[in-house]
Amino acid sequence: MAEDRLVEVFVSLEVLDEINRVLQYEKIMEILKRSRTRSSTVMGTIARLSSIIDVKTEVRVVEEDPSDNHVLACAKEAGAKFIVSGDRHLLTLGRYGNAKILSASAFLQIQRKTRRKIAV
Repeated sequence: MAEDRLVEVFVSLEVLDEINRVLQYEKIMEILKRSRTRSSTVMGTIARLSSIIDVKTEVRVVEEDPSDNHVLACAKEAGAKFIVSGDRHLLTLGRYGNAKILSASAFLQIQRKTRRKIAV
């Protein structure tokens, strides 16, 4: 969808660092290995398809996992309407500011219905 410009993706350097860290999880590395994909390829694709936001806002909402706050800060700075995540701490919030927090499958259902450009 990002390649087709149906969604506009925003990340910060902190969010990119977090994605890179998660890509090193054994479970994720196994999935990548089975699909013959390198984590560096995933990171390059994300960087190429995303607008990198210089986040100046500090957010302290998720105490259990402070790195999740970087996602919230990025969404706030970008004015995102959605935060798409599989992270349980973020999904539990349900919403942050103007952004609705959804799983990827829930977001895809919404996008299929609207068929318009969405900032995530």
